[in-house]
Amino acid sequence: MTTTGTAAHHEAAQRWPAVRPHLSSFDPDAFVRPVDRFVWEPVQVPYTGPESDRPLAGRRLLLVGESAGLVAAVAERLGERGALVVRSDPDTALRTDGWDGIVDLNVMGSTYELGDTLWQPALTRTTEAIRSAYQRWVTEPRFGRHVYLALTHLGGLAGHGEGEVPQPLGGIWAGLAKCLPRELPAAGIVVVDLDRADPASIAEAVEREYVRPEHFEVGYREGLRHVLVGHPAPLGPPDRHVPDEHAPGMPPGKHAPGPDDTVLITGGARGVGFAAARAFAETFGCRVVVTGRGERPAADEVSALGDEGFAAWRRRRLAQGRTPRELALVRREIHRAQEDRTVCRNLTGAEADGLRIDYLRCDCTDAAQVEQAFAALGEGPEFVIHNAGIDDPARFDRKTAESVVRTVDVKVTGFANLVAAVLARPERRSRLRLLSNVGSLAGRMGGMVGQIDYAAGNEALARMGFWARDNLGLPVQTLCWPTWERLGVIANYSAAVRYVSTLDPAEGARRWVEELSSGHTDEAVFLGRIGAVLAPGQLRGFGLLTGHPDLPRLHALDHHLGEVEEYEIFRSLRSTTRLRAGQHPCLSEVRVDAAPAVPVSVALEHAVAAGDWVVPEGWPLLHLRELRNLQVHLGGLRFTGEHLTLHREARGGYTDGEWCVDVTIRGAEGTDIAAVTLVYGDRPAERTRTTVPVDDGASSRPAARSGRLSWSGVVFPEKPADRSEGGLRIDLPPVEPADLWTVPFPPDPTLAPAAVEAIVREVDRHSVRDAACTLTVRRLVLCPGAQRVEHLHATVGLDRWTGTREGVGVLLAEGVRLRD
Repeated sequence: MTTTGTAAHHEAAQRWPAVRPHLSSFDPDAFVRPVDRFVWEPVQVPYTGPESDRPLAGRRLLLVGESAGLVAAVAERLGERGALVVRSDPDTALRTDGWDGIVDLNVMGSTYELGDTLWQPALTRTTEAIRSAYQRWVTEPRFGRHVYLALTHLGGLAGHGEGEVPQPLGGIWAGLAKCLPRELPAAGIVVVDLDRADPASIAEAVEREYVRPEHFEVGYREGLRHVLVGHPAPLGPPDRHVPDEHAPGMPPGKHAPGPDDTVLITGGARGVGFAAARAFAETFGCRVVVTGRGERPAADEVSALGDEGFAAWRRRRLAQGRTPRELALVRREIHRAQEDRTVCRNLTGAEADGLRIDYLRCDCTDAAQVEQAFAALGEGPEFVIHNAGIDDPARFDRKTAESVVRTVDVKVTGFANLVAAVLARPERRSRLRLLSNVGSLAGRMGGMVGQIDYAAGNEALARMGFWARDNLGLPVQTLCWPTWERLGVIANYSAAVRYVSTLDPAEGARRWVEELSSGHTDEAVFLGRIGAVLAPGQLRGFGLLTGHPDLPRLHALDHHLGEVEEYEIFRSLRSTTRLRAGQHPCLSEVRVDAAPAVPVSVALEHAVAAGDWVVPEGWPLLHLRELRNLQVHLGGLRFTGEHLTLHREARGGYTDGEWCVDVTIRGAEGTDIAAVTLVYGDRPAERTRTTVPVDDGASSRPAARSGRLSWSGVVFPEKPADRSEGGLRIDLPPVEPADLWTVPFPPDPTLAPAAVEAIVREVDRHSVRDAACTLTVRRLVLCPGAQRVEHLHATVGLDRWTGTREGVGVLLAEGVRLRD
């Protein structure tokens, strides 16, 4: 008998990763890392849409737009293609029934002029349409049953690349659409950007992209289809967009602010804005002017309180709220006092440190106040940072159209007013060296639940930056930030960190200084780790990255996802995968009754992968600990012709305090292939003592014979079993993911596939039957290290198996047998 001690087990567990941490297994307190700098560029891709000649036939569409003439013309074209169109435009009131999808023309058909407000009634119309459908769509599990398709007119390349941007306000709807999957995870979402706004081009694009959206953003320029792809782009020298007087080739640092320069920051008195203000003042010695909607808060008794004193004052004030109305008023008072206290402490702290940071009252959505702020700065600032923003988190069905417009207004109207103030006087235009937009990942890649309007405003800001640069010749850059750790307008930090990793404020300030100094006029996106909160449809957006450290994980998630048919967040997933014999090495390895078949280990991995998407509400930290009641019908693994279709259904819930996901896999005709229950816990499974069994009853086991299964030995070479001491020991060959799959990022296994195949081989050999039967395993415990089992040990009758790695028990299989 061999034993492995607790100390050795713990030491090994620290070296080995947990077995398939749940999709949500990210520690919020440790999910802060340096970010990488990315840029997005258009790449031409072929069209691979539905094969039907009339894909829109019978589709009931709500066509939304602010140009009644364009809506009518597009409706006619879509009707010719078989769609049943309901209109909503200035001449037609919104109907809340009789349609299943939304095609949103928003401000298509108009060309942007600085200060246009046509977007406000258009966004109101969109908001009302989505809110009217929200409850139907959020409860619909059929994936892609409902579709939101937004058309934009940004030049056909989503505002990127060469050429002017005709209507940058389309960015509002691009940002809104990319955030919708957070709240409507089963809906089909796509943004289609066109270089033409005529009815024929619009109808053709809708027909192509509506039925089966493949990417978040698709562009058509001169008839060619493009998508946006992100790739790492370390900060380099100023690019071609920098005006002549700041052309490439100037000495390094020439673009940076100096002691005689002024940097104006909208909304910069708190949070991220003030962190930047301090960094600029400390690094460059320049004057920084931050702004707020009100007058500079005066120091008073409350603002002078320390943290403990302010907490006590807050408790006393809350206790004085007797009615719901009084309590709401008290909470607003406390919120305002907290903001004023922060501003006071920031400004007085900067003064004490000798930094030149001043405060001006300026609501950037008020053109008169913006003009007053510029006038107060003499001939105007050399640098303008548009940082102001509102984050009012609430699900979209709980927001009013007015609140949505107000959130977007800060970004869109604020930017327009700043540009208008710069252009109002020649001396201001000549002095301006850079206008830097503060964008967000919420706009570029989709934000949190409750951030749809915030995402819309930020993505619009980036597209307006392109427009001002290319149409007006202004030096404009946009920086898209993730959440700064416990800074900024994000109301719920612990929730935000589940979406993407947060940014250390010191690193953020350093990078901002570098970006400002470079003088570049492009969009830069800062992206760290991609977090737990991810819907199946969003892989289309996140997957279009190159050079990102999470690519292996994202591709692994996609590898076994298949075509999603139904998805209920926190409840269930149903999908279909079609495998082709010989497509990958692992699909050429096994035969069942002489017919090509899928290995048991592959079927098991496919079942386990479903658990990545069926998570408990709140995304708690979970690890896969056990597989229970595993059944694999070996005959069902055989290819039918060249293919095998796997219909997979997973449903999750709590059982006796454990999160369990029941997974079933069926064939094309509904025949059973596999079933298993996945059991998760808040920590990995741990076995402190492993006993390697000795088989003292070999005579009770049927003699080895030629089984119903066979292996070619290319992927899973066989090593003879060792029975020298009366027991059964199998030394396993190393099998790498690349040995199984010929894909760029072959997925790591949950359980060592060589171990699974060795167990199946031995049980098959020692079972007497006339046809392939059903493999059953009552319980399979997976400990850290089970991905790479080195040795297997079997008990009497081969019904209990132990797997070890470096002498440590990492796998326990109980109740293993073949039955009819």
